Amino acid sequence: MRWHEPWRLSTRLIALSLFAAWLCTSVGGWVMRTQLHEVVLRSGERGLQDHTERLLAELQTSGTSALRNGALDQGAFGQIFSGWYWVVQQGEQTWRSRSLWDDTLNLNRAQPLPQRVGLSRLTDPRSEPILGQRTDLTLDGQAARLYVFVPLQEIESEWRRIDQILLLTQGGFLLAVIGWTIAQVQLGLAPLRRLQQALQAVHAGRSDTLSGDYGPDLAPIAQSMNDVLHRNAQVVARARHQAADLSHALKKPLAQLSLQAQAEHVPGPLLREQVQTMSDSIDRHLARFASGAGSKQAIDVVPVLQRVLTLMRQIHGERALQWEATLPPTLRWQGASSDLEEMAGNLLDNAGKWAHSRVHLQLHPQDKGWTLCVADDGPGLSPTQQETSIQRGRRFDEQVPGHGLGLAIVQDIAETYGGALRLQASPQGGLAAYLSLP
Repeated sequence: MRWHEPWRLSTRLIALSLFAAWLCTSVGGWVMRTQLHEVVLRSGERGLQDHTERLLAELQTSGTSALRNGALDQGAFGQIFSGWYWVVQQGEQTWRSRSLWDDTLNLNRAQPLPQRVGLSRLTDPRSEPILGQRTDLTLDGQAARLYVFVPLQEIESEWRRIDQILLLTQGGFLLAVIGWTIAQVQLGLAPLRRLQQALQAVHAGRSDTLSGDYGPDLAPIAQSMNDVLHRNAQVVARARHQAADLSHALKKPLAQLSLQAQAEHVPGPLLREQVQTMSDSIDRHLARFASGAGSKQAIDVVPVLQRVLTLMRQIHGERALQWEATLPPTLRWQGASSDLEEMAGNLLDNAGKWAHSRVHLQLHPQDKGWTLCVADDGPGLSPTQQETSIQRGRRFDEQVPGHGLGLAIVQDIAETYGGALRLQASPQGGLAAYLSLP
């Protein structure tokens, strides 16, 4: 199990936002800290440079006499351990500012500052940090070195104050980000929580669909879920209808067998006929149970219809009917081939039973689907009969074999795909069945 799996979605969003904010503020704060430290150091460096130039001017004017008469010990350079010091080295001789009193500076322990030529860090006799600069010069015709030091404590204090301000700013910003992220997550995930509650209501049986406002992002998901729920409900209803159809198909043979069983002698041919009828019904319904039941895959419609039409010509070959077909060159459909065969077969078989001499099959491609029309020149149905003929088991003539389930089966399968079946009078004088599928 991965580390993030136990975490809730809201927790992960808050953690990721906080990490991103911390990373950005840390990098940005470090860059800003470096720049501000640089600004403070440059300010101290300019002050050191000003004092160095003043001392150099005095030395170049008066020479070594300025070291002996105290001309360089003006201001802070004359105050004992003030942090302002100067040291002049010429050969083996060394002069120091009055501020060092009787003490000295260990210049060998000076630490050069990174990316600062001539600047170094040192501690004075009181262990206070000082910033120094070395300058080479010529004093009374001989080479010499001038070291000037100023207090570094104020610069470091300013650095610490900058660090504290940046840390406080980062902490406050992170707290604000946490609060804003929590509010954003709560508001942003509210539609998702409503969707979860709606799914729980469906699971508990309190609702059949996902109803409510889930926003423009989750609304398509809710609609897709509703489509799946609707399709599943249609599949379940279709299964129930198939079970009812099988029960209806077996009732008559079972009733006849029950009556014959009461007699002393059961006729063998009749028994075999009823058993064969029941076996055929079971095989036919088992084939329907194993069909696509609304499953969707891309199939070619025209070859399927041509196979069904060939089969109908064979089944109704004794009647010498004229079978006509008007089909486009090709047509693709998202559905199960067995379902299409079931629907087309029932419509063509029904037309073949009632037609006097002619059955016409026509396929009409449309923008959002297609319509299959099966028309015959039989007796047809009245408008009232057309409305009720799709009811399961409803028949209008017992002289034609069948159980009166064909049109109802077509209607059930069509509804599974979001289609519909409608009946009307045929231009040939019989019945026209229009099967529309998306």
